[in-house]
Amino acid sequence: MKLKFLGTADSAGIPVHNCECEVCSYYRDKKKENLSTSAYICIDNCVILLDAGIENISSIFDGKNIEAIFLTHFHADHCMGLLRLRHSKDNITCYHPKDEIGFSDLFKHNHSITYKQINEKENINIKNISFTPISLKHSKNTLGYIIEYKNKSIAYLTDCSGISKENIKFLKNKKIDYAFIDACYDERKESGNHLNYLQASNILDELNVQNGYLMHISHSTQEYIINNKIRLKYKYVEKGDEFFIS
Repeated sequence: MKLKFLGTADSAGIPVHNCECEVCSYYRDKKKENLSTSAYICIDNCVILLDAGIENISSIFDGKNIEAIFLTHFHADHCMGLLRLRHSKDNITCYHPKDEIGFSDLFKHNHSITYKQINEKENINIKNISFTPISLKHSKNTLGYIIEYKNKSIAYLTDCSGISKENIKFLKNKKIDYAFIDACYDERKESGNHLNYLQASNILDELNVQNGYLMHISHSTQEYIINNKIRLKYKYVEKGDEFFIS
């Protein structure tokens, strides 16, 4: 099983439109970009999406069988790609948290996508991979996912400003091998809809994960880290990073 990241930035992406900060200028000069946090699992020539915030995700996976989508929440930077993907000639199931509004007219004009609301701790098994959702603290109903394959466990925890004590205990009982957690802000911001990298690192410490990574980085956070020569305890996962689980 392979887990790969299509993007690891916040909703603004990098480079930010017309921003001349050090980070955005570097990305522009190198003809690089990092878009909204989205990932996918590849197994047996099938794809399982973890969010679909990349607008051209239907083009990226054209010719591939998308077995399912596990949506964390209905903010645009995590479901924008569904606007095109819903016109697929394949029938695709999208699992998502409770949300009466969703995003745009996705529920009203679902086309080839079937939306299935899932509840916390409700287990879904696809291709011998177990997906268990847990609630995360955010500005919209949001789920993180515990992904279990063979004897390995992965925690995919974006977006969030915190995790309840109950779910911290639940995660600790899972003995997480890989954890990927929202760390959008730098240490200057201690409250909001996301964690800063110190808060996220403390959660990874508490979970005692074998391999911990930060994600959902903003250009301003990245610039702050560079300018202040900060050595993070956990590294940020980057666009294109992939992890093989066996």
